[in-house]
Amino acid sequence: MKTSRIVAAGAGLVTVTLLAAGCSFGGTETVTVTAPTTPTTETTPTTTTATTATTTTTAATTTAKPAESPVVKANKEVQEDLADLGFYDGPVNGVYGPRTTAAVKRFQARAGLPVDGIAGPQTMGAINLALGNDSTDAVDLLQTTLKGLCYYGGNVDGIFGSGTEAALIAFQKAEGLSADGRYGPKTAVALAKAWPGRPSSCSGTNPSGGGKPTGDTLTIGSPKFTRTFDLSSCTVMGRGIQATGSAVGGYEVGLDSPGGPGGTLAIDSADVVLDGTVKNITISVNGQFRATGTFDSGGTWTAVGTCAN
Repeated sequence: MKTSRIVAAGAGLVTVTLLAAGCSFGGTETVTVTAPTTPTTETTPTTTTATTATTTTTAATTTAKPAESPVVKANKEVQEDLADLGFYDGPVNGVYGPRTTAAVKRFQARAGLPVDGIAGPQTMGAINLALGNDSTDAVDLLQTTLKGLCYYGGNVDGIFGSGTEAALIAFQKAEGLSADGRYGPKTAVALAKAWPGRPSSCSGTNPSGGGKPTGDTLTIGSPKFTRTFDLSSCTVMGRGIQATGSAVGGYEVGLDSPGGPGGTLAIDSADVVLDGTVKNITISVNGQFRATGTFDSGGTWTAVGTCAN
């Protein structure tokens, strides 16, 4: 969390003016947030007498824990922020469950915001300012997650602005969720589920590619087939993509989905012929795209690529 905090004093009232960029407040509003007063305990220095002793150190073998998902970290930050403001008293466990939702609702009610239990741009902006910050680690981690899943191409700055909201909407559409741009329980669960299967990169050189004629790439991943193609052509057309490319080994790919969902994917080589249908496709402002679908012969696929031309 950011180190800046407003500590309530006297009656325990914190007054903030909500002017956060990217938050649709419809003008300047004054929100009074009540937080419990935390007494300050003075620390008394102690005198320590050093003694010389012979100790035997036994090396312990430890197993490194796997890196914690940024989705879980983001949920923990929301919980900690609300706890600092006196609205949450549950465990800081990274689970956006009923207790976290209820805490968000309590904060929203006190701040005069729509009470829906969802940490959207307005709510996050109000939490930030109530804490004395212009940004929080919770938004940093949300942006990191969306960036790792190839939906967000902006700076990780902790500010829930229009770019973060657009990336969240694109993710929600791809997952079949309500595309409202708000970070609620269902979106948190979907992000956590998607994170382990994120691509190794959203663009760049791949040693198994076929020459990078345009500099754009397309990675197909499925239980049946995984390969990164270098695209010889790639065009954004409305809500969809048209692209062709190749990879070493004689693999050719064609993605023909100019209208968004409902297009086709074809992979051909001497030993592989796969045809599929595009179920969802999202495109970011910087040319990154993500598509999902099914193969005609059965099974699902995911495609992540860049189309910068």
